[in-house]
Amino acid sequence: TGSEVIAQLTISVPIVASGPLVIASLAARKGNS
Repeated sequence: TGSEVIAQLTISVPIVASGPLVIASLAARKGNS
């Protein structure tokens, strides 16, 4: 149903969005050190 799709998007979108941020933060930490 539509609610199931919305629930999946609500869970997957933050994970996909935070992925590049985590990689960027790790790269920044390595660069600083």
